[in-house]
Amino acid sequence: MRRQAGRKGLGMNWARAGDLMLTGGGQGPLETQIADILHALQSEGLGPEALALLRVFYRPGNPEEVLRRALASALPAHARLALTLVPVPQAGAGDGQLSLEAVAVAGPDLALAPPISPPQPQFLKGLRRGRFLVLSAETAMGNLGLPLESHALMQRLGATLAALGADFGDVVRMNRWYHAAGTKDEWEPSARATAAFYREPGPIATAISLPWPLPDGRAIQIELMGMRGIDGAVLPKHHSWPEGLWDWPIHLPYKHGLACGGLGFVGGQVSLDAKAEVIDPDHLDRQIARSLANVHKVAAGLGRVERVLHLGCYYETPPGGMDGDAPGAADLRALAAGASPAVLAGFDYLSYPAMRIEIEAIVALQP
Repeated sequence: MRRQAGRKGLGMNWARAGDLMLTGGGQGPLETQIADILHALQSEGLGPEALALLRVFYRPGNPEEVLRRALASALPAHARLALTLVPVPQAGAGDGQLSLEAVAVAGPDLALAPPISPPQPQFLKGLRRGRFLVLSAETAMGNLGLPLESHALMQRLGATLAALGADFGDVVRMNRWYHAAGTKDEWEPSARATAAFYREPGPIATAISLPWPLPDGRAIQIELMGMRGIDGAVLPKHHSWPEGLWDWPIHLPYKHGLACGGLGFVGGQVSLDAKAEVIDPDHLDRQIARSLANVHKVAAGLGRVERVLHLGCYYETPPGGMDGDAPGAADLRALAAGASPAVLAGFDYLSYPAMRIEIEAIVALQP
């Protein structure tokens, strides 16, 4: 595994394990963040063609199409990658306007799904590169309401997986962003509709509530990452669910941790007990500590961890924001500045009342 050689610009860092490279969240103007990502690739001996995914957290303002065009203009014309755009109240650790993170994969392109939008051929619905499958966050067609949109969207993602020579059994990581209040009554029908497409044991899963609808009034978008052998063989996986760890209030096929091909994937960890009751509901700082402890507990169940490659930290914005002095603000700043590449996004609320933070991770496992 190669370690990042340093920081550039406003502080983006990165990590590499074999053919996979991950960056933390960037800061500053879009062009600066793209330049930082390309610099990180170059530092690892990779070119722009290795880019597999850009995930962009942004404050709503200009239409999504304007942002997509700006990204396409800032990238080399020959780059072909997946794209996920997430509108959030607080994007990253800088001014909160925009934060980009990247996934890069060294290896041959085995299959490419069609472009998301023909005017920007760089951005694909999905790609299969080396051992990895990376699918852009998609939405369903039409405003059907959250449960029906969830079902229709999973059908679309299934078609993209099939076009890449894969299926839902190859998925190792699922990220959902949906517009609904942060209560079980709001998200349960959608969760059941999505879960019906997986056999147990399923992938890891992280779901985050958005305070406003997605563009065109749509209610949900889902991004997938999967792994399959270069020869087309299904790769073996094993899972982690430490005894006594928290559970969802309804049965779902997802697992807390999944290991595949020397990597460990840890689904969003929170400060809940085994009965899905929030622990320390009024203390963001304590919830951060417990969520990180859960990440390490789940990862340890997958094997010996060599290094944390990436943290995704989704939090309920404390009074005064990350730069304030409310409990937990300093802990958020420490996550942003830590040795492990991390991306942070602040929200008005998460998927469960009084739950203040959710942290997901990718780790490198020792052989």
